Order: sequence, then structure tokens, then C-alpha cells
Amino acid sequence: MSTQNKKNKLVLVVSKGTADAVYPAFILATTAASQGMDVYMYFTFGGMKVLTKGQLESIAPSKDLGLSMEQLRELVSKGGMPTIEQMLKTAMDMGVHINACSPTMKLFGTTKESLVDPNIPVVGASTFLEWASDPDAITLFI
Repeated sequence: MSTQNKKNKLVLVVSKGTADAVYPAFILATTAASQGMDVYMYFTFGGMKVLTKGQLESIAPSKDLGLSMEQLRELVSKGGMPTIEQMLKTAMDMGVHINACSPTMKLFGTTKESLVDPNIPVVGASTFLEWASDPDAITLFI
């Protein structure tokens, strides 16, 4: 692909609160950011666990993965992968735009004060659609 046709924005919808959904989202986000892409992560429904105090620590693998949380931790540790908390911090440090879904927050009664960082922007579906409709954007649902 020539550089003039290369997309320069990655928009990720993180809607699942399982480790095997969250890890790929952060791997894609941080890789894209390291390649100079503008990255937006939109956390909604189950994905809001990543951004909510007290829930981040309870993220477990899905049944599809076939691993217990202990097995996944061991695998991640052996593989030299950071924890989900570390990946969130790395993404933020790299300039990845981390965003909480306002309709999901309203639905579950989540407040800005209950977010792991109260400075995380809270945006709605119209903002997400703006990002996703950019012709320079790659949009993925995870």
C-alpha cells in the first residue's frame, strides 16, 4: 500500500469486558500509536470494566479461551506481556485517546468519579460516528 493511501487513524470499539477481548484491543492500539497513527478507543458495555474503578481487576478470560484467570496470568507472565492495567497506562502515555461511552455510563449508573481516571472523556455515539466516518480511519469492533 502506498503511503498516500495509508490510513492514519484507528478507531476501536471495545465492547467486551474479557481479557481475550481487551488484550488484542490494547495491542492494536499501542502498535498503531507507535506507528504514528491517531488512535481512539471507545469503551462501551462490557468494555467499560477497563475504565471503572474496582472492575479492572476482575476482568477474566471468556469461556471461549478455555483458560482460567490463573492460567491466563501465568501465560501472560511467561510471554512477557504487561497486565491490562499496565497496557491501559501505556496506551494513555502514548497518546491513545481513551473514551468512555456516555449511554453505557447512564445505563449502569457509572459516574466520572467512578472511572479509573476522572479526566477520561465521556462521549456519545455521535462522536464515535464522527471518528468512524473519517475516510482516513480504520474502525474495528472488539
